[in-house]
Amino acid sequence: MYKIIGHLSPDTDSTCAPIVYAWYLRHKDMDVKPFITGDLNREAAYVLEHFGVAKPELLESLSKEDKYFLVDTNNPEELVSGYDKAELMGIVDHHKLVGGLNTESPIHITIRPVACTMTVIWELMERDGITDIPQDVAGLMLAAILSDTLKFTSPTTTNIDKEIAEKLADIAREDMDKLAEEMFAAKSNLEGMSAKDILLSDSKKFDLNDKKLRVSVLETTKPENSLSLKEGLLDAMQEIKEEEKLDGFFFFIVDILNTESHLIVPGEFEVELAQKAFEGRFADKAMRLPGVVSRKKQMIPNIQKTLS
Repeated sequence: MYKIIGHLSPDTDSTCAPIVYAWYLRHKDMDVKPFITGDLNREAAYVLEHFGVAKPELLESLSKEDKYFLVDTNNPEELVSGYDKAELMGIVDHHKLVGGLNTESPIHITIRPVACTMTVIWELMERDGITDIPQDVAGLMLAAILSDTLKFTSPTTTNIDKEIAEKLADIAREDMDKLAEEMFAAKSNLEGMSAKDILLSDSKKFDLNDKKLRVSVLETTKPENSLSLKEGLLDAMQEIKEEEKLDGFFFFIVDILNTESHLIVPGEFEVELAQKAFEGRFADKAMRLPGVVSRKKQMIPNIQKTLS
């Protein structure tokens, strides 16, 4: 049996992509099983419930006996422990090639410059003539595209993502505006979440120019809710920074409706780096960044370029 996993701190794409890719590979008569590699955020949990799909089993590590496929990542920093002992069989992704993964034999790798892994999987299905996509599978694919593109407002969005989303909406019998509104409302609900929960619900670690950084994102229609918790978030950021021996921690609160972010950081290193990277200033311990909503295309490239 082959295992299919996404990245740690799974978002909607990395939650749904293993399920959909498993459905696709079963058309090739492969014995596969999807897994999640962390607690689901509220948007991803809402999507599974909305489409009546069971939550995949949690996978905390891999062993040398395992064979696995990666979806929505090719970054070793984002993988469960044991990834380097297990046998990697293939990768389907939409992020830049990071490096650091090794295989004993050639494998299938499909990485395309689109906004969502589901767009890539759709193209693989189309190539193979798979047209009998069930309503719930189409729904998961649509939800992931809406999430990754912030309903087509993110600069990562391509015309291909839009075209495929429209086809999936027809199959899933979903109104895209209504579905996106419900998804974004779910991810904006912070009730009962600790500061650490908020910071780590959509978070990735990066090694950039010998600096170990964590970059967290909260996409919300109500940025004021998280900004009101700023002092507690800053304390938690400093705590995580010390625990993980990070050089820097950046938390972007993405205002979906106004297409902008509010950045908060815990230390002087981050303040100086952010002010150079985004040509802005902090006021009341936050920096407003009009137009900045994408970690992949705006946040990380700006930080990396400044470090260089």
